[in-house]
This record gives sequence, structure tokens and C-alpha cells, in this order.
Amino acid sequence: MRVESPYAVAAGVAIAGWFVARAAIGVPAEWAYARGKEAQTAGHYADAARLLDRGAAGSNTTEALWLAGQSSLQAWAWLPEHERFGPSGDAMLRAAAVRFLAARAASPSSAWFTAALGDVYTLRERAARARRAVDLDGLARGPWGLVGDDGRIAIGLTRAAIDREPTRFEHRDELVFLFEENGLHAEALRAMEESARVLPDFSAHPEFIFESLPRDLVKTFWKAARSLPPGDVPLLSRERIPLASGQLGRRLGHLAEAEQDLRAALEAPGTSLARAEESFHLGLVLVDLGRLDEAETMFARASEEPVFAPGVAQMRAVIAEKQGRWAEALEQLREARRLRPRELGVLLEFARVAQAAGQWDQADESLRWTILIHPEAPEPRRALVEMLLNRGDTKQARSALDDYIGVFGRTADAERIEKAMSAPLDPAPR
Repeated sequence: MRVESPYAVAAGVAIAGWFVARAAIGVPAEWAYARGKEAQTAGHYADAARLLDRGAAGSNTTEALWLAGQSSLQAWAWLPEHERFGPSGDAMLRAAAVRFLAARAASPSSAWFTAALGDVYTLRERAARARRAVDLDGLARGPWGLVGDDGRIAIGLTRAAIDREPTRFEHRDELVFLFEENGLHAEALRAMEESARVLPDFSAHPEFIFESLPRDLVKTFWKAARSLPPGDVPLLSRERIPLASGQLGRRLGHLAEAEQDLRAALEAPGTSLARAEESFHLGLVLVDLGRLDEAETMFARASEEPVFAPGVAQMRAVIAEKQGRWAEALEQLREARRLRPRELGVLLEFARVAQAAGQWDQADESLRWTILIHPEAPEPRRALVEMLLNRGDTKQARSALDDYIGVFGRTADAERIEKAMSAPLDPAPR
């Protein structure tokens, strides 16, 4: 008969007790973590933060603290403005900061908690700026003189996040916005250069919106990206850098440089899909330059890949329209419509060209189909009214205008169309 050592028995009891204790802690924490995520998804941010605090245990610690901090920020954003800038708003921001600090301590190698802490101080700076009187002495010292302590801390934390993860573009992009928001435009330009050097594809930066950024920031990005040797950007293929530069250069209106970059992309080794993409974008540049025959050659190469067929059909319609070949332009748009039967832009363009070609019934059909599948969009309803007016059908135009007003109200477009009709608008249906 085997007799267990009393030490072994004691050790077994201790281990069993440890597992029981862990279970007693872990099960409630796991429940709180799951419930906290549900509350956050449902928009109950204050409840979510409290539950996620309780769920911050074991392997869920850093994620729970991250979500709890984000819930605090979302709860702050939902406060009325006078509360956001008052004691309750300050308390929420402090609670978010505590959570991000705890997560930063638990995962010191990650830059995201440092960046999130910077977000908290950014919000604190905005709140302080809203209450702050104009500092004439600070203004005399230059733009840095108008940046408060919280703003300086936010910038410092964002720089610290960059130092921790220097190859991540997200923190660098945030620094661009921070500088610009605080009136530090020269610093924003330098930060934009650094962002371009890390990832020189403008379209790969989701926060960079071409239409909303100051033009000189976009141009700075383009110049910095264009100056990079291909080997300096390991995350992008050799041909992707000149392709991205060519696309952005075209949007900026630098057509000669865009053509040069896109031809360089075509000369680099690549897949058939990459060749088609580069050919398509070079075709767009050549259309802008008025070299339509050369553009058609590029579009023919691009059309070898089916994914570019709709875009090629649309651009062939543009070329045909520029050359006054309306029937062919309409036929190309009919092909684009076949390939993308629900795309708003294609349907509206088809209707516009159909009118120019004198095909009123086809324009009418296209617009009514567009209204049916895009009831939320004002453009097809407005275009229908204008098409009916151009056709001389005032009665139907009046009916279509009433429908437009009933859905979208008395917009500036409705007022403009009223003047064209030279008659008062009927009251919008309620």
C-alpha cells in the first residue's frame, strides 16, 4: 500500500486552492469583460467602462483597459458641451487617462496606449482652449506661445509613441493633425514629410482625406514620397511607389511628373494585374493631357484584366464625348452600366450622356431606376427634374420636383429649380 508524503499532500492542497482562487477571480472577471464589450457595442459607455474595469484580469487585462479607456472617451463625447468642459467632463478624461496608464504599464512595449494617452490630453487642450482668453503675450511669442500645457503633453506623448514604434504611420499621421490643430503649420509640414517616408502611398493613410487637408500638406507628402529610393520602403513593392506618386501627382495637377512616375512604374517588374493598374492610371493622365489616342492604347492594356473593365468603359465614354461621338459614348456607358448595374455615378453619367445624345427615354429610364435603388440620394431626383425641364415636360417636372421636396425638403437646389420653372413651389408634403 502506497503512503503519500505529508509534504506532497500539503503541496497538492495548496495547488488545488490556488486553482480554486484563480477560478473565483477569473470567472467573474470573464463575465464582466464579456458584458462590458456588449455594453460598449450597445452604446452604454459609462456602464461599459465600469464592467471592463472589473474584467481587466489575466489575458484580458490590456484589451479590457483599452476598451474601458475608449468607453470613457466616448461617454465624454456624448456629454452636453457645458458638461464636457465642466467637472464631470474632466473626471471622465481623468478616468480614461488612468486606464490607459495602467494598460501602458501592463504592456510597455506597445505604443498604442501612449498614443491613446495623448488623445486624452488633446481633448483636455481643446476643452481648455474653449475656456481660455486670447493670450496676446503668447501670440507675440509665435504659435507655440498659444499651445497650453495639455497640448504640449499631447504632442510629447505622440512623439513618444512614434519613438516606440517608428515604422508605424498612424502615430505620425496623428502628429500631423496635432500640429495643424494647434496652429503649428511649419511643424505639421515636417511631420507630413516623415509620414510620407514611412509609407509613401497617400491612399494607404485612411485619415488623410485629399479634399479636406491643406493643399501644401498634400503637396509636401507628394514631394517627400517622390524623392524616396524604392529600396527605402520595404513595405511597398518596387512599382507601387511610383504608381502611388503618379496617382497623387495627377490629383494635384502635376501631370508631367505623374506621367513620368507611371511610366517608371510600368518599366519595373510586376504582375499582369499591376501592369493593368499602372496602364489604367497612365491612361487617365494622358486623357487629362489631351493625348487621347495614347490614352486608348493604355486603356486597351488595362482592359486585359476584368477588374478594370468598368473603369475602362467609362473612360472610353469620356474620350468619345470629347470627340463628339455621342452614340459611342452612350454605348460605352451602357457597357459600364452592365458591369456595375447599381453604381450611382455610372447611372447618372449614362443619363447625362443619353440626354446629350437626344435619347430622352433612356435618360428617363436610367434616372427612375437610380431613384428606385438609391432612394437616399438626392442627385437622381434632382437630375430627373432637370431632365424633364430640358425635355420641355413642365407638368412631369413639377411632379418630380414635389417628390424631391417631399423627401429632401426645400434645399438650395430646389430653390434654384424653382427659379428655372418661374413658378412658386408648392408646400412640401408632411
